[in-house]
Amino acid sequence: MHKTLERQINRIYGSVDQIPEDAKPLVHIIDKTYEDYDKEHDLIERSLEISSKELTELNEKLRNEIEATESRAKKLEDLNEMMIDREIKMVELKKEIKELKEEKSN
Repeated sequence: MHKTLERQINRIYGSVDQIPEDAKPLVHIIDKTYEDYDKEHDLIERSLEISSKELTELNEKLRNEIEATESRAKKLEDLNEMMIDREIKMVELKKEIKELKEEKSN
């Protein structure tokens, strides 16, 4: 018998043995209801635990992907900066070559 129902019966009748015969079918139905409720509650609890675990794993995977993406973005920014610096240097060198050619031709 479900512990909650047993406590309730003990409070009302003094003990389980004191339940009137005509109330026993009702007590049996109530006992089954308590048991079914507990099973459903346990099932919901397990489902929530599984869902929570899955969400935690997905969040961790997402964090890792974000970190990897940020790392790649940083590398691209560094490469872009290097390329811009290279282009600036190329423009300066072309200007210097032009100036040297002009000096040589004069």
